[in-house]
Amino acid sequence: MTDHPFINILIAEDNDVSREMMTSIVKTQGFQTFGAIDGSSAIRVIEDQEIDLALIDLNMSPKGGFDFMKYLMVNSIDLPVIIVTADDSSDLLLEANNLGVKQILHKPIDPNRLIKMIHRILKGQGLNPQPIAVDTHETTFTPEQLMQHAIDLADNNARSKKGGPFGAVIVDKDGRILGEGKNGITSRADPTAHAEVMAIRQAAEKLNSSDLKDCVLYCSSEPTMMGKSLIISVGIPKVYYGLTHNDIKSIRASEEKVREELTSEKPQTSYEQLGNDAAMKMFRHWEEQDEKVAD
Repeated sequence: MTDHPFINILIAEDNDVSREMMTSIVKTQGFQTFGAIDGSSAIRVIEDQEIDLALIDLNMSPKGGFDFMKYLMVNSIDLPVIIVTADDSSDLLLEANNLGVKQILHKPIDPNRLIKMIHRILKGQGLNPQPIAVDTHETTFTPEQLMQHAIDLADNNARSKKGGPFGAVIVDKDGRILGEGKNGITSRADPTAHAEVMAIRQAAEKLNSSDLKDCVLYCSSEPTMMGKSLIISVGIPKVYYGLTHNDIKSIRASEEKVREELTSEKPQTSYEQLGNDAAMKMFRHWEEQDEKVAD
């Protein structure tokens, strides 16, 4: 049982933005945090501080998460560890189990899942995190953290081979996450499943509104033509993106095809009006309704 006033949590991550993001999440619960940039600096922290739980990124240089775990085993240090990684291979799970890892948290980090995981482990250690929690509201993040989260979504999607390297996050004006999206055109067999489209769908469902004028969108890559059309229609005033169309033109051939089609004097798709009288009759009936939905 800890005898220091705060629950102390070590966060070891070599990506500054990702480390700050996890720190922000953890601090909402009233926990005290200590940062490290690799396995070696994480070891120095536990030598100098009384740590109750460690969040350790697997891939750090020169020493990573498993190097840190091996140090704990060699020195018989009983410290619960959550390994953070984008890797979900069976070999990883086996090695983690052999080294006594309490839990594996896959990137991108889900704030609610992280908090629940921390609470569960601390309670298992005989600690009660609830009385010291200072803020149970949804976590807010900086623009840099949100962009990193979108990039992590893209990376995770590509690694899992569920779709291309595209991720998106949409937040409200206070930086609270309303929706996330990953490219799912292949895995979902859905040609509309662009990352930004999926994120916007989630946000609209959560707000129960298609008016997103108070929202900000973060995309790992510049939105597609379809995405830009949707962004305009829902009123999103600000979009941040990591890569331009030109940066990733090798995998955005379809985007160029759309662009060429819209500007061509001889487009491949032909449009012809048909049934105007019947359609206009339907439309006038709709106009005469006392209560109607326009969108």
